[in-house]
Amino acid sequence: MPSKGTPSAEELEGESTMLPMGKYFASSDKAVRDKAVEGLKQFLVARGDDLLDDKELTKLWKGLFFCFWHSDKPLVQQALATDLAELLLKIPSAPASLHFLKGFWDMILREWTKIDVHRIDKFYMLIRRFVNAAFRLQLRENWDDDCCEAYEYILTRPNGPLDPDDPKHITSLAYHLADVYLEELEKALDSSESTCPVPILDVIHPFLAFAARTPVKASVPRLQDAIFQPLTSALAQAASEEPPTKRARLATGTPSPAFSTTIARSTLDHSRHYKSKASTSTTALDSAPSEPQEIRKAILKAILDIGGQPETREHNRKKLFAFWKAATAEGQSDQTEWDAS
Repeated sequence: MPSKGTPSAEELEGESTMLPMGKYFASSDKAVRDKAVEGLKQFLVARGDDLLDDKELTKLWKGLFFCFWHSDKPLVQQALATDLAELLLKIPSAPASLHFLKGFWDMILREWTKIDVHRIDKFYMLIRRFVNAAFRLQLRENWDDDCCEAYEYILTRPNGPLDPDDPKHITSLAYHLADVYLEELEKALDSSESTCPVPILDVIHPFLAFAARTPVKASVPRLQDAIFQPLTSALAQAASEEPPTKRARLATGTPSPAFSTTIARSTLDHSRHYKSKASTSTTALDSAPSEPQEIRKAILKAILDIGGQPETREHNRKKLFAFWKAATAEGQSDQTEWDAS
């Protein structure tokens, strides 16, 4: 006989067509929670393009929040975080996957202040898993414009995790997102069989927009340290490497430069936000990877351009211009050394 609170076979029989009950996700019994998550996977796959309404989505993620809340052992937490994030890739429809992802971020923003210090790290891990899965979803869709635009909207919409105009904005979420963003992009590219080039300017655009308008003065230096500086430095290193040095590095087993896969796969040929007169590509799929030095120049130009926009806050403008000036001078110095060698 099933223990108290354990779903019976009859209750679970129709899980592929009915949304699993929230009480099973919130159960203190791991076996019950595991069955509920498996039932949810079958349910979401069976629905295909049919989106949950907002009320159903809120109830679902409320249950999943407590499902993850009750996972106490590190290995259990890691496995559950992976299973929940993988649901994005199990759903066959990109719009349905993105709708599910929106529900995740709505839940995180809604419940964030209730998470105590003892549980915060595991929720940071859960966010990292979903950032990675979101990149793999865009890879699966070959960086389709509609998919990328919808993902950007999820992050930057009013009351979203990267909404700079929200007076109640949770800066710790924006900072954590920035901290893991490039790392998880690199991991997603390394694990994917897709060879579609990455529209890198579009990928980092949410942070450029956030850096321009955020009222928190500490945010721009934080984003520079997490996104702009590591990426432009890695691009400068990649641009200055001689092929023999690279072969020697591979032969001796020396680690590759930071974000090497991201750099090798990035393109300027196609972008929704930054149009190039030289580009003839209509999609990321028919684009070609760009040279690291050209990518670096384009990123710095984007920083300069967004710093000069009228809606950019003055204290952010000064920091963005200062970063552009220092990075440009650094790039010119590197180029001089390269030409002299």
